[in-house]
Amino acid sequence: MIKKYITRFSAASSSPVASFALRFVRTVILSRLLTPEHVGASVALVTILSSGELITSVGLDLFVIVNSGERRAQAVAAAQQVALLRGLLLAGAIALFTPALADIFSVNATSIYWLSLVPPIASLKNLRVIQLQQEYKYIPDAACTIGGQVGALIAIVIFATWLHDERAMLVSLVAEAAVNVALSYLLTSRERVASVDPTIRRAALLFGLPLVLNGIGLMVLGQADRMIVAKLFDLPTLALYSLTVNLAIAPTSILNGIVSKIAMPFLTRSQADHDKFTRASLILLSGVLLIGAAYAAPVGLLLDRLVPLVYGSRYQVTPAFSALMGGVAFLRFCRYGPSIVLIALSKTTWLTAGNLVSGLGVLIGLLLGMRYGHLESIAVGLLIGDGLSLAFLSLIVGRFVRHENGFRFHAPVVILAVALVALARLTEYLGLAPGLQTIMLVAAAIVFSLDAAIVYNMIVAERGRSSPAIRSLDL
Repeated sequence: MIKKYITRFSAASSSPVASFALRFVRTVILSRLLTPEHVGASVALVTILSSGELITSVGLDLFVIVNSGERRAQAVAAAQQVALLRGLLLAGAIALFTPALADIFSVNATSIYWLSLVPPIASLKNLRVIQLQQEYKYIPDAACTIGGQVGALIAIVIFATWLHDERAMLVSLVAEAAVNVALSYLLTSRERVASVDPTIRRAALLFGLPLVLNGIGLMVLGQADRMIVAKLFDLPTLALYSLTVNLAIAPTSILNGIVSKIAMPFLTRSQADHDKFTRASLILLSGVLLIGAAYAAPVGLLLDRLVPLVYGSRYQVTPAFSALMGGVAFLRFCRYGPSIVLIALSKTTWLTAGNLVSGLGVLIGLLLGMRYGHLESIAVGLLIGDGLSLAFLSLIVGRFVRHENGFRFHAPVVILAVALVALARLTEYLGLAPGLQTIMLVAAAIVFSLDAAIVYNMIVAERGRSSPAIRSLDL
């Protein structure tokens, strides 16, 4: 059993880990070969594309995964039609709003216009490679994703050296989509259907349309802050902000990808028994909190040192910004726990509401940025928004999954440990005694270690020995 789950974990993690690593290398190359102004323009192109994809996201990946058996071929065929329509609509929207987008980001309108090529190309991907994840077959989709990233990396090296501006990123995005699509057909053949069942196509639309609002919430959460920075500051500042935030936040998407792929089957297989589902949710929520804290503490402590080391001495951030982004990374990763539970329960409306709540943080960041005019203001807004969103999602999950007293104690303690690390960095920024910083860091380490031991004993050891519900879970 251990070997089986190690194999599944390795397969599930290969795509997000390799994808992040290759994207990270691409970003580092870009920061070294282009000026901060052109890096900022490249960030703007990625922001426009990502925002459009999130706003028009209709959950087609999830739709083909949840449809199995006799419906699976029809589900893929219907999803392909919806995907193509989505790609064409997004391309038209980018082309139509090119002048407005160029004004917001101060980027060459021609580059934005040609960006509209990417969505139709990406929409042609064979979704059968994603549907295979029903059977824990992660390798085909991973190979497509990794192949696309390798193509993008080669393109960025060649064209950044040749063109020396944001057009290198444009070519890289096209190459990524084209290689990904080509590999999806080479590695997996589609199951033929005579014609698409209108009922299945309607089901795909009904499944995905409620997720559009969720996509808007995710866009606000992940991209709107960059739009604000672009409008309030300039392209070099946008480059600094985006590179720093990506270094702090992007790895959480890897962790989320791994946790999601393992947690979804873990939760769905226990849904028939409310007791089992409660225990499984408790393990997931507690594990996410601990992983988030273990990740966020080094971010808060080291981010201001890592940014110039990775991207070059032209990029510098303050210890205060580093501390704030550590807190944002923690809260943002912790939101994945209740989000996964709500998806498993098919409560996507509440998930959408929780993501929209995070938009308050972007608004607060905008107001603070206009008032004080520095990047820390934007980070404070994100911290508030993510905190409100996590609190909201946790309260909603509590309505469907009973929170035990141990978890209610555990969550505030982990948050306290992360807060102590952040305060330690802020004391350094404020010029207070170094001894106080050391005391806070030691206290944070002790609190986190003790709580991790308590959670292990409470959930894994004690309940694994005494609770049939836990013993019967497919761990």
